Amino acid sequence: MFELLKMAHLITIAMVSGLLLSHYVALRASAGREAEAGMALARRTLADITSFGVAFAWITGLTLLWSQYGSGEHPLSSWFTAKFLLVCVLTLAHVMQRVRASQLRRAGDFVRGRRIAERWVSFAWISALFVICLAVIAFK
Repeated sequence: MFELLKMAHLITIAMVSGLLLSHYVALRASAGREAEAGMALARRTLADITSFGVAFAWITGLTLLWSQYGSGEHPLSSWFTAKFLLVCVLTLAHVMQRVRASQLRRAGDFVRGRRIAERWVSFAWISALFVICLAVIAFK
């Protein structure tokens, strides 16, 4: 069961990383074409799927943590602590991207909104890459 949870968790982290990268690409591709409703819809759809992935990563990660360390017999490694902090950074960056993009979209500032969202997505994507690396060594 532990191995299956570990697989699901790592696959989910990889999925979130891929979706963040695709979201970044969609943001870059839409530069200068803000009037295209299709690109706006693509960005929102990718962000919604990423939100699901982030939530599922938390669910599988906490379940994995409980299954491995719930009894209190094993201490948490420093690698796990670093991974956990990076997951928090990734989650915060994703939430901030969604909030800021939504605020600026409602205000009608599409160019500035895209640029701000692009920065947050880049930050979340880099965090996701490090999370994957730490996930491999955190649960040994």
